[in-house]
Amino acid sequence: MNIQFIILTIITVVSCVRDKRLITRYLQQSYGVQPVIVNGDPATVGQIPYFVSIKEVLRWYNKNSALWKSFCGGTIITINKVLTAAHCFEVYNYKYYRNPHLIRVVAGSIRNYMICSGEEVTENNNQWRRIQKIVMHGLFKFPANDIALVFVNNFTFTSFITYAIPATADTDYARRCMAAGFGKTGHDMSNEASHVLLVAKIDLLSKWMCSDRWLSDMSKFICSDAESADVARGDSGGPLACKGTSDPAERSGRDLLVGIVSGKDVDRTTIYTRVSAYKDWIASVVYPNIVVSICFRGSI
Repeated sequence: MNIQFIILTIITVVSCVRDKRLITRYLQQSYGVQPVIVNGDPATVGQIPYFVSIKEVLRWYNKNSALWKSFCGGTIITINKVLTAAHCFEVYNYKYYRNPHLIRVVAGSIRNYMICSGEEVTENNNQWRRIQKIVMHGLFKFPANDIALVFVNNFTFTSFITYAIPATADTDYARRCMAAGFGKTGHDMSNEASHVLLVAKIDLLSKWMCSDRWLSDMSKFICSDAESADVARGDSGGPLACKGTSDPAERSGRDLLVGIVSGKDVDRTTIYTRVSAYKDWIASVVYPNIVVSICFRGSI
């Protein structure tokens, strides 16, 4: 992608909110987008069975009990692989990338804040996993190549926890798709983070409209219209999924993962990393000797 043709300014705000950046460009837009708040609905348990939250500790109560909060989302794509955004791991000078033992991947639960020991747990609708390895794209420079793979001990798939299929086709997807996350309930910094998983129907732009709006080659991104619903800060890394597409990888009864929540611009248009553009990279990244972990229940 000719990323040099996009003039980007990364705005960092001192805040406890993890996903703090907006993408701005000194370009005249061909289409106007009105700023709106998120119009998401609370998810039900098992509604988005491939969604995971990547959680960090807010505070320890004692050595066996801590308050954990989601700072990024992700998507299960195999029994031990989670696909997410690379920029989730560059905060604090790549602290969590260098020290993945400090964070956890949680599948099945629709709760943002959880009190838990942090030990691994395997239940039908609640599975906690330590991270074995994080692989960020070697050419990542936000927002370019904003993709990462997280390896964990094997999940146990249930009716509440399973995988999504990564997209493979370089095509326009169904205009109405879905995004999920624990981000703020609105775009304003004062909005509170959602306590439950939110699901929003997302209007997508065609590849042509996306490139035209940005006045650049956006072939490795997907753009949302953001006029009716959108994702918010804290949703980074989460899934953009569609059904009823022309992608040959899609299977009946299973969502197709077409994008990864990446960033926003000043008019609150959201860009997603296009999963199909990285199908070869995803397939090439392997990490051996991951086994099922025998777990006990934490203090949930």
